[in-house]
Amino acid sequence: MKFLIKNTVIFLLVFIMLNLLIYMLNTGHKINYYVGNFSIDEKLDTKGGNDYYFNIKSEKQKFNFRINHNYNKAKKVIKKLHFKEIDSYKCFLPVFIDGKLHTDIICIKDGIIYYASSLNNEKINNEFKKYGYQKNIYKDEEKEITLSNTETLYKDNIPTNNYLALESYKGLTLFNGKESNVKLFKNDVYKKPISIFTDKYYIVADYNSEYTFKNFYVVNIVNGNKTDIRSYDEISFDSYIMGAVDNDVYLFDKDAEKQYKISIKYESVEEVGNKNNIKYYNGSWNTISLNDALNEKKFTTNENIEKYEKVDKTDKYYYLYKKSDDKYIVYRADIENIKLKTYLFETTDINSIIYLKNQIYFKNNNDFCYFSKKGIRKVLTQKELEFNNDISLGAYEK
Repeated sequence: MKFLIKNTVIFLLVFIMLNLLIYMLNTGHKINYYVGNFSIDEKLDTKGGNDYYFNIKSEKQKFNFRINHNYNKAKKVIKKLHFKEIDSYKCFLPVFIDGKLHTDIICIKDGIIYYASSLNNEKINNEFKKYGYQKNIYKDEEKEITLSNTETLYKDNIPTNNYLALESYKGLTLFNGKESNVKLFKNDVYKKPISIFTDKYYIVADYNSEYTFKNFYVVNIVNGNKTDIRSYDEISFDSYIMGAVDNDVYLFDKDAEKQYKISIKYESVEEVGNKNNIKYYNGSWNTISLNDALNEKKFTTNENIEKYEKVDKTDKYYYLYKKSDDKYIVYRADIENIKLKTYLFETTDINSIIYLKNQIYFKNNNDFCYFSKKGIRKVLTQKELEFNNDISLGAYEK
C-alpha cells in the first residue's frame, strides 16, 4: 500500500511538472472559432507580452484588432460580439471571457475601421451603453495648468510611466511628475538642427560655440541628469543628424565630409565614415553616395507603399500617413493584413511622431497629443509653435 501511494505521488508530481513545462514552453496559439455568425481567427503571441490578435469575418463584414491582456494563455477569449448598424456605420463591441471590455467600440464605414471615441456619435455611444460601454473612459479631461503665457500643460493626461521633455530656447523643460528646467545655453537658441531625442535621452550640439564645436550635451529626460560628450575633432555647424540606431547617434559633417557616431553609452565620438564610405540605415546597414549625404539623406523606417506620404513599420503595425489639405490622416494596419486600415488621428507634422509601447505621440498645430487604446489625449499646448515650428517634444515610457 505504501509503495502504491509513493508511486502515485511521484506520478502526480511528474505529471504536474510536465504540464508546467509544456505551459512555460507554449509561446502562443492559432485557432478559429465562431461567435454567433462571426468567424474569429485568434492568434496569441506571448513572446512580447500577452498579445492577442483577432481577425473577424462574416458574410458581409471583416475587421481586426489587438489587445494585450493576460488570460494565462487561454483560447477562445471572445465570449460575445454585440453588433449594431447606426448612421451607416456597422459597429461591434467584443466582450471577453472575464466579462470585461478591453477595446473601444469598433465601427466600419466604406471599408475603413474607426474607434467610436474618434467619431463623437452619441447614437453609437448610447446604443452600446446597455452592454457596459462607458464613453467617459475615452474622454479627454483637458484639465489645464498654465505654465507661461505661451505654454499650457494637461498634467492629468500624462500617463504615470511616461516622461516628456520639450525643447526651450535655453535647454529643456522636463515633465516627469513635476516640471523642471535644464539649462544648456547662455543665450536663446531658436533653431537647433543638430539635436535629437532617442529613447530616454536628448542630445544636442554645443550652441554656445559659434562656427564649430567639440561638445555634445546629453540630458536624461527621466532624471534630468546632464552629461557632456567631447569630440577630438572640431565639428562644423553645417552638419546634420542622420538618425539614431540603438542609442548611437550618427552625424554627417558636410564641410569635412565626415560621418561620426556619438555613443551615449560610452560617451564617445568616433569617426565612422568619410566621402568614400558613408553608412546608411533603413532597417539594415548599407552605404550611400557622398552626394546623397550632402543632400541630407536621413535614416528612415519608411516603407515604399503607393498613395501614402509616409509609411512606418513597427513590430506589429504599419502606420500610414495620407496627405489631406494641410494635415495628414493617420491610419494603422496590422502586419498580418495591410488591406484592413484603422483610422487613428490627424497630425500636422509627420516628422514629430513618437512610437512608444502603449502610446503614439504626435503634433497637431500648436498641440502635442498622444493616441492610446483609450483614445486621444492632449498633453501640451505651445503657442510659440505659431512662429517657430522647430520646437520638438521627446517622450519615454518606463
